[in-house]
Amino acid sequence: MVNAKLHSIYVIGTGAGTEELLTAQARRLIETSRFVAGGRSLLRLAPARTEKFAIGADLEAVRRFIAPRLVESDVTVLVSGDPGCYSIMPFLKSHFGDKVKVTAGISSVQLLAARLALPWTDWRMVSLHGRDRPERLPAGPGPVLFFCDERMPPQAVAGQLLKQGAAAAGAVVGSLLGGDDERLWRGSLADAAGGDFPGHSLLLLLPKTGNEKSVLPGGEAAAPGIPDRLWARTEGVPMAKSEVRAVLMAKAQPNLRRVIWDVGAGTGSYAVECALMAPRARVIAIDKNPEACALIEANAARFGAGVQIECAAAPTCFSGLPRPDLVIVGGHEGMLAEIFNAAIDRINTGGRVAVTAMLSSTKKVVHQLFASSGLRRRRATRVAIAHGEGHAWTESNPVIIFTGDK
Repeated sequence: MVNAKLHSIYVIGTGAGTEELLTAQARRLIETSRFVAGGRSLLRLAPARTEKFAIGADLEAVRRFIAPRLVESDVTVLVSGDPGCYSIMPFLKSHFGDKVKVTAGISSVQLLAARLALPWTDWRMVSLHGRDRPERLPAGPGPVLFFCDERMPPQAVAGQLLKQGAAAAGAVVGSLLGGDDERLWRGSLADAAGGDFPGHSLLLLLPKTGNEKSVLPGGEAAAPGIPDRLWARTEGVPMAKSEVRAVLMAKAQPNLRRVIWDVGAGTGSYAVECALMAPRARVIAIDKNPEACALIEANAARFGAGVQIECAAAPTCFSGLPRPDLVIVGGHEGMLAEIFNAAIDRINTGGRVAVTAMLSSTKKVVHQLFASSGLRRRRATRVAIAHGEGHAWTESNPVIIFTGDK
């Protein structure tokens, strides 16, 4: 019997699994192999004379194939991409130690980066292969690459990212990279969520840099003050007019904040504009009305804004949310004092509270709340809007925007 110490396990990266992308060293080792294990699609690279084993979900079966044959000869294990990028190599190292020798391959990550002509040294990589769907997916601050599978295809990952409020400058999906049927798709995260991609694809989330200028179709600037006609609306769900939103954004200064709450969000207009103006902030829209929450989701997708939606009643939901640096209170349904006091209790020092009021009775209550709040730099800004042409003008009830800093 030949001493098993003389034999090795060669873990060979096959890249995309095509002859074209196989390295010369990998090809030489495969051609001289006696025993070969690998995925079914990769075994076609091995000579006909070799004894082959198809790797499935049972990794112990792979170990049982290798162990007795290692006594007779070297064993080759073929993996797609590069062995150092989410492969069986760590499992083999844990059982066979220094008998494992690695031959590098071209990973799907490298292929995607090459197709995009982008450096990939700062990409965060997340594998979803064979894993339960996580409650929260990572999203930034730098590029994030997801290894998707049939249970979590790119469209499902993108949909979950949108729901949890991820903001992205764009998304890329790479499918069957390096093969004859290679597909490379680019677009928005919202478009990716509505796409139809093969499960075993890569989804690359490209972060916003903060330098992008949001522009709507037709060349109109998206924020602040997105035109009212462009929003998805539902009767009974209120929305502030564009002029009020524009002034509120100037007073709230969302670009200086890390966490933003929009309480009583309605259509989500404040939350969406905050997210567009502060793409690195975590913007949370809070509303207990399911119909309003559906509108918020639709409007966030419409304008490509990263908004996290909390379909819950304020202020009871506040304790489970990250402490904010900015709280905007629009709707309150008779709970204004409770919401205001809870917001002041939770907001970080230096944070800003903004409350809008249109009814005279509400303005009086808000004035009293701010006066006794201890907030600094308290301001009240009156926004009076009149629309029309020529001599025909229609005036809206003035809105007062109250602000103060903790």
